[in-house]
Amino acid sequence: MSPALPGPHAATGTLIAHGLRLSFGDLLVLDRVDVQVSAGQTLALLGPSGCGKSTLLRVLAGFETADEGSLTLDGHEVVGPSPLRGMVAQAGTLFPWLTVRDNIAFGPRQTGAADVAGTVRDLLAVTGLSEFADALPRQLSGGMRQRAAIAQVLANRPPVLLLDEPFGALDAQTRLRMHEWLRGLLTERPTTTVLVTHDVEEALLLGDRLGLISARPARVQSVRDLPFGADRGRHTLVDPAFAGLRAEVLEQVLTA
Repeated sequence: MSPALPGPHAATGTLIAHGLRLSFGDLLVLDRVDVQVSAGQTLALLGPSGCGKSTLLRVLAGFETADEGSLTLDGHEVVGPSPLRGMVAQAGTLFPWLTVRDNIAFGPRQTGAADVAGTVRDLLAVTGLSEFADALPRQLSGGMRQRAAIAQVLANRPPVLLLDEPFGALDAQTRLRMHEWLRGLLTERPTTTVLVTHDVEEALLLGDRLGLISARPARVQSVRDLPFGADRGRHTLVDPAFAGLRAEVLEQVLTA
């Protein structure tokens, strides 16, 4: 059995965005975007490159403020960044001068959390990085760095996890292994998660629900439940139902 991960903050993690609209000068990026993610659910937002997915995620994280619309977490207005919403970008967030152990411990130490050593020990174990606790980020493989970056965010016990194409820079084999690892982690420790990606396969493997985003300006065109169980991975790729849905979704994305 895997070690118990640190529990989330008191917030349950229901994230609701309504009518988000954002422009940069004359460029309209988000146009009346509605997003709702229930506690413990993973919503995969899929759209073409340059459509505004990352900007939407930055609004959900509080790094950008929408010109119009509302954003709440458990009914409370979201204002600015907060440890309640942890974000992992494609490039990762590790401090290059800190070891893996100290990167994971950084957030809890800053907030004065109890039992930082225990939290770090458990996250090192569940991410398979115990052997590399004293390594620097440059000494890790790409997949290890992304696992460490996710552990760094989870150490703050956020009820909401925001993932901005975190595996986009990895090779296909490593990316699939990371999909399997993350799916298992989120099954073991349900955390409200929003993943943005332009990879159809990634969205279908990781999401409980799938939202399709239009070309810029971004609008959420549709949201659907995904008909696959929690146990997804390489075996899912050869499932005829998965292959059929992948082809259908790819066609929708190409014509968005």
